[in-house]
Amino acid sequence: MFAYKQQSAETETGVMTGPAPSLATTRYRREDSMNLTPVQVIQRLYDVAIMAIRKDDRDLARRAINELISALNFEHREVALGLFKLYDYSKTMLRQGKNDEALTVLLELRSAWVEAFKL
Repeated sequence: MFAYKQQSAETETGVMTGPAPSLATTRYRREDSMNLTPVQVIQRLYDVAIMAIRKDDRDLARRAINELISALNFEHREVALGLFKLYDYSKTMLRQGKNDEALTVLLELRSAWVEAFKL
């Protein structure tokens, strides 16, 4: 008998769990991601960050928050600066191991995002 290490599969939010997906599933997810609107991309980033925090994957949460930061449009300085400060605070809380604080901030921001764009 041969032993093998089971590969993980990505969930809707792009985080690895369970058995590896088929080639068709991988292609579908890639195409689905490419067809997202910018508003949906931000929602997905919130989902990834939130799910990562819940799974205590601070590195993935930090990377998702960094992507949220890189998506900020500083032509709208006041709003972008406010969001930047909240994202930065969330990253600080993650570094300090205060995942619940970061989670609370991101859940509130995601909720506001969904409400604003009626997703």
